[in-house]
Amino acid sequence: MSTSAITGDQWVVLRVPISGEGVTAEAAAFAARRRLRYDLGDDGTLRITDPESARVVVTVRWKTLPPQVPRTLGFQLPSSAAVDVLIDPGPGLAAGRIAAALHDALSGRALAYTDGELEGIRAAMPLLERYSAARPAFDNWALIFRDHYLEHSTGFVLAMERAGIPAEWIFALDKGDRTWNRERVHATFRARGYRSDVLDNTAVNLPHAHGDELARVGADIDAFLDAAHAAGRRVLVVDDGGLLARGYGAIGAPRTADAALELTVSGIKRIAAAGPLAIPVLNLARSQVKSRLGYREIADSCMRRLQALLPDRKLIGRQVLLLGYGTLGSRLAAQLRSLGCRVVVVDSDLPALIDAAESGFTTYRTAGQALAATSPFIVVGTTGERALSDADLALLPDGLVLAPFATRDFCALTENAVHRGGASDIPGVGMRFALDRGRQVTLLGNGRSMNLFEADSIPNEGYDAYRAGTFIAAASLCADPGRVPAGLHTAPADDAIAEAGLWSAYYDLYAAQGKGDVRPPTVPAPRLADLPAPVPF
Repeated sequence: MSTSAITGDQWVVLRVPISGEGVTAEAAAFAARRRLRYDLGDDGTLRITDPESARVVVTVRWKTLPPQVPRTLGFQLPSSAAVDVLIDPGPGLAAGRIAAALHDALSGRALAYTDGELEGIRAAMPLLERYSAARPAFDNWALIFRDHYLEHSTGFVLAMERAGIPAEWIFALDKGDRTWNRERVHATFRARGYRSDVLDNTAVNLPHAHGDELARVGADIDAFLDAAHAAGRRVLVVDDGGLLARGYGAIGAPRTADAALELTVSGIKRIAAAGPLAIPVLNLARSQVKSRLGYREIADSCMRRLQALLPDRKLIGRQVLLLGYGTLGSRLAAQLRSLGCRVVVVDSDLPALIDAAESGFTTYRTAGQALAATSPFIVVGTTGERALSDADLALLPDGLVLAPFATRDFCALTENAVHRGGASDIPGVGMRFALDRGRQVTLLGNGRSMNLFEADSIPNEGYDAYRAGTFIAAASLCADPGRVPAGLHTAPADDAIAEAGLWSAYYDLYAAQGKGDVRPPTVPAPRLADLPAPVPF
C-alpha cells in the first residue's frame, strides 16, 4: 500500500523475500534516479544523502531472517528466505516523503508472487488447471476481469492467459475490499504485463459521490475497449456488475463489450437496473456450480471470519438475528444453529420466510419487529441491500455486534450521519459507532463483506470448481458468442459445465470413496492423469 510520507520520528520495517544485496541494489538505484548520493558503510548500512545540504535523508539497514511463515494461503518447502528492511528517515517532511517513496519502490520489487508461490496457487486449483490448456476459443479475444483480488482470482486470470489471451490484452479491476494480499495480486498482475486498477463497489453504488474516480477508471476502460476493437479483438467481461451496470453491455451505449459473465447476485440486480442488454451475458451467480458448491464455501468462510474477529466472545447459546434467508443466509442459519446459536430470521420475501419458519427458526417480517421482540448479541446481514433503516438504529441494544456479509447491509451506519459521536476505528476488527442514549455498537470489518476484510476468504481448493466452471462457461461463450442471444442466461453456462465433465471430475477428486487424501505435505496438485479426460468444448 502506498505511503505518502513517513514522519521523522518514525521508522518503517518492511519484510521482503529478497536478499540483502538485492535491497542494497534497489535502494542505490532509487537514490540514483532521484539524483541523491548514497554511501554503503562497512556495516552494511546504506545512507542516502541530499548532495546540496549533505544531510542524511534516509538510512537503510537490513537483517537476514530465519525461515518465515508463508505469505500465501499455502506453503512451500523449503520455506522462502526473507530480510527485514529498516527505513529510517531524517528530520523534516521532505525526508519523510523520500522514505515513503523508497518504501513503495522496495514494496513494488518484492510484493509480486514468486514463481514458487504461483505454482502453489496453481497446484491448489487442480480442476482449473485441468481445463485451462490453450484453446482456439480465445483467439482474438481480450479480457476485462473485475472481482476481489484474492489468490483464486489470481489463479483464474493466469488460467485465461495460459488459455490464449495475451497479457497485454488483460485488464483486471479490483472491487475495492480490503482483502489480505490485494497489493500482492496487483503487483503480480502488473509484473505480468496486465493492466490493473480499482473500480470500487462503493463508487458503483454511489456514483454521484465518486464522479472523479469513475471518470478516471472509465476513461481507461474506454481506451482498452477501443484499442481491442481497433486491433480486431472482441472483449469478454468477467464481472460482478460493476462494468455492465455502468452501461458497457446496454443497448444504445456508446461502446460495449462483446460478451460477459456475471458472477454475483448483487451484480445481477445492478444489470437489471441498467436497462436492456445488447450482448449475451451468462449468469454464473445462479449457476448450478455456484449454488451447489460455491455458496457452501462462502458460508464456511463467513463463519470462520466471524469467529476469528470475535475470539474472546461466547457464541454458543447466544441469540443471533439473521437478515436475509437466501442462498447464503439459509446456509449461515443452519451453521449458526449447529454451533448452538438461537437464530432469528428476517426476510421480506415471504416464500423464503416461510421456508425459514418451517425449518424451525423464529421469524419476523421486518428487522424492526425482530429488534423490538428480541435481544440479539449479533445481527448478521446477507441481503446486499439496505437491511436496517434509520428507525431500526434506535432499536439496537447497547453493545450489539453487526456482521455484514454483503456490502450494503448496514449502510445506514456507514453512509449516513445518524450517529451522534461518529465512528472510531478498531484496527483489524472494524468500527465502533456511538449512538444516542449512550449506546455503542461495533461493526465488524469496514461495513463491507466481512469475510473479505483483511482476509483471503475462501480456500483456493474450495473455489476451484467454481473458477473452473467460470472458465468453461467463458470458453464456451467465446467459441461461438452468436449462438447465445443478447440478455441474461443461466442455462448455457450450466449446459457447458455439465458437458465438459466438471461434475464428474469434481466428484472423483474430492468426493469419491476410497481415494483418501493423496497429497504429500508440500501440497502439489493431484495427478491429473488420475482424473477422467476432459470433454472438449
